[in-house]
Amino acid sequence: MSPLFEALLTAWPRLLLVAAVAFVVAEAWRRLALRRGVLDVPGHRSSHAVATPRGAGIGIAVASALAIALWAPQGTERSAVLVGGLVVGLVGLVDDLRTLPASWKFAGQALAALPVAIALPLAPDGLPIVLPPVLATAASVAMVLLFVNAWNFMDGIDGIAAWAAVAVCASVLVVAGVGGAALVATIAMALLAACLGFLPLNFPKARAFMGDCGSHVLGLGLAVLVLAAPRVEGAAVAMAASAAFLVDVLGTLALRARDGEPLASAHRRHLYQLVTRSGYSHARVTMAYAAWMLASGGGMVMAQQAGLDAIGAGLILFATVSAWWWLQRHFSSHLKERGQW
Repeated sequence: MSPLFEALLTAWPRLLLVAAVAFVVAEAWRRLALRRGVLDVPGHRSSHAVATPRGAGIGIAVASALAIALWAPQGTERSAVLVGGLVVGLVGLVDDLRTLPASWKFAGQALAALPVAIALPLAPDGLPIVLPPVLATAASVAMVLLFVNAWNFMDGIDGIAAWAAVAVCASVLVVAGVGGAALVATIAMALLAACLGFLPLNFPKARAFMGDCGSHVLGLGLAVLVLAAPRVEGAAVAMAASAAFLVDVLGTLALRARDGEPLASAHRRHLYQLVTRSGYSHARVTMAYAAWMLASGGGMVMAQQAGLDAIGAGLILFATVSAWWWLQRHFSSHLKERGQW
């Protein structure tokens, strides 16, 4: 019996509890949001057509925080993750209730990243370059900000952010037992269960959106899967599984900068937006991303088992960037030909 199967067999009552808490809290918030008018009203850049309650990702935040507080190994790292998650979740929740200026929102994200970076500087065993402490801490802050904003920006169609997180967590759990990564395994299981509990409200047809509260907490938690990995192999799997989101965000940012667009303004140029605007359903695009991310994470695991770590990482990055570039150009051209750009 594999270590992963044994761990899941032992942990399934806890996972069910986490999923149930996520669902109950998210559903309670959905009903409250309907009564109080906390709604995401569709605009000309929206991917949805019906005003929908937002902020229900508080269910993910509460459930995952509860699991980490109860079952993660005690220590500075756990406390830092909980404090960072609390801050970034509150920043997101405030933005869900009343839109924050972009500068304030980014400052709140950076404040949340700081305790995580101090407790978990980027220094897994096997990293080719040993960074000085100050640079390792700065790299961790950058990693948290990258993941938080990636999940925030990519949370634009039904289920995509939650299913993507499930794909990353599932990939990480395959290797989480390597090197005694108890904190990584606990956080991966907590996020996976919380997302599965939330998804009935968000997929295949959203009755509630997770909002910034949920996407912020997911982003921070997934960044911790990279930063808390004892060895570079575990961090590489988390990065490989997340590559489709990270490449989409960074690539789209680069294209918008090239075209002189205001980077803080709303837009619909992410690949998933181009595909849905071309007529594909939210569900199909969401599951395509989840499959893409599972394949990348699984491919990285197989490359490591074959002793081809660096080659595998390079091939996955090349394949992800190439696929994103080709698909982005294809669907952009398609929309321009139809006069829908």
